[in-house]
Amino acid sequence: MFVYLRRATVATCAAAGRKRPDPLLFSPGFRMSDTSQAILRVLRKSRLWILLLTLLCAGVAAAWALSQDPEYVATARVTFQEEGRSNAAAGVNVAPTQTAEQLAAEGASTMLSAEVLQRVRRRLGNDRTIAELRPMLTTSVDESSALVSVEARADDRQLAAALANEVARGAVTIQKNKERENYARAADRLESQYERLRSEGGSGSSTDVAAANLLDRIATLRTLSLNATPARLADSASVPASPVSPKPVRSAALGGLIGLLLGVALAFVRNAFDRRLRDSSQIKETLGLPVVGMVRIEALGNAAYVPNGRGPMTDQDVESFRILRTNLEFLDVDNPIRSIAVTSALPEEGKSTVAASLAAANAAAGRRTLLVECDLRRPSLPGRLSVKRSPGLTDYLAGQASAAEILQIVTLAEADASPNGDGGGDPDAPPAAGKLVVIAAGSQSIRPAELLGSQRFRSFLEQVVAAYELVVIDTPPLLSVSDTLKIVPLVDGLLLCVRADQTTRDEARAVKDALAHLPERTTAIVVTGLKPGREHDYGYYSHAYYGES
Repeated sequence: MFVYLRRATVATCAAAGRKRPDPLLFSPGFRMSDTSQAILRVLRKSRLWILLLTLLCAGVAAAWALSQDPEYVATARVTFQEEGRSNAAAGVNVAPTQTAEQLAAEGASTMLSAEVLQRVRRRLGNDRTIAELRPMLTTSVDESSALVSVEARADDRQLAAALANEVARGAVTIQKNKERENYARAADRLESQYERLRSEGGSGSSTDVAAANLLDRIATLRTLSLNATPARLADSASVPASPVSPKPVRSAALGGLIGLLLGVALAFVRNAFDRRLRDSSQIKETLGLPVVGMVRIEALGNAAYVPNGRGPMTDQDVESFRILRTNLEFLDVDNPIRSIAVTSALPEEGKSTVAASLAAANAAAGRRTLLVECDLRRPSLPGRLSVKRSPGLTDYLAGQASAAEILQIVTLAEADASPNGDGGGDPDAPPAAGKLVVIAAGSQSIRPAELLGSQRFRSFLEQVVAAYELVVIDTPPLLSVSDTLKIVPLVDGLLLCVRADQTTRDEARAVKDALAHLPERTTAIVVTGLKPGREHDYGYYSHAYYGES
């Protein structure tokens, strides 16, 4: 089914005037935005550290909570009545002088006075001093109801309830006694005035009226001195069923949240200072080139279809090179690639694996394919493909061997049942018996750059490109020597191998700058060295292979 989708995509792009489709267009499934992928990539990379830090902070918080003494809280409430209501309860009508809110605020300020706390100490027989009791108590005023709450905290539930209740009762008692004493003193003063008025022996209606008013006021004050109730206990404190602290579960959750946030922050800080390119998204963004293939780390050093003593590649790895072969056809649909150079920024990035396996996958599809080793300084294909190093390319360029002498045939372990079925080659033509033609590096040369820059090498490339459907050239790393810079202008395309978790941003930018000074060629990226646990980066290849049944 993916074959027909590819054909339809190419036709659609051609009709729209586009040169080629993005190779990743064939990836099934939902594609998130680059920003979301970048965030998930950072979190995924540091997920173990984030998890460990979260668990560590949660454990420390829980241990700290369990080490604390339990604390119980009990609350009692007192209401302070305005003077008019208090007097009305005593059967006397007196105009109020303060609002309920003012009385409550004044009462709250006196609830933790030394007089109240001293009474609490006596009532409870507590050995704590007033200075020790005061931090255990707090008061608050509810302006909507004029209630004053007193909250007691203690390491004993019974003590917390008793302390809150005694403070509330003490405040009510002291406030009531002070109010009644004030009325009694006022009554005493009026009685003294009445006695002086009687002793003076005055007579007349005015004296009698004054004496009657004094008696009336004295009676009112005596009544208030016995019955005035400026404050009363609204709610008694009950014994708390459970402590308010510590709460190990809540502390562990809070500690875990702090650890999670700290871990995420450290992950992004670590990522900001990490210069290595971790996956295909970073590589593609840094180089600004399409990604046409991905290779797992297990495949490096091996070659697809070629028995070489290391054991065959897994089906998943072989499939990745089949996909790479297919994606190359869509890099430039108007100008099919006949020759392609495979290179990397520095050694050990998998370029030889990619070159050999790509050539083998193309040959396995029944196409005439030539693999040329142009890494003359560090050749690796002879050992990997079980071919002779010489005579090879250097011998031919030096005039010491003929073209027929340097060609070696590698019989592939298996060949595709059909010529790929993706529109390439003649579907009716049989495969070339699974044969790959290889030209090794040849004898060691002291002037490899001069050989690769010679006219004889140019003529050699023209001849082999005319004779084969695809010529794959394994070239030296771009940043190590100048050899590849001489080859790139002579080929149709360039594959740049970038190893995940190893190639740095600086190296990638250096490669990009080097390519900018060369003639423009169709260029794409192959991400190599994907490690286990990075299936998210490799997933669309593995899904394409294993997801169809």
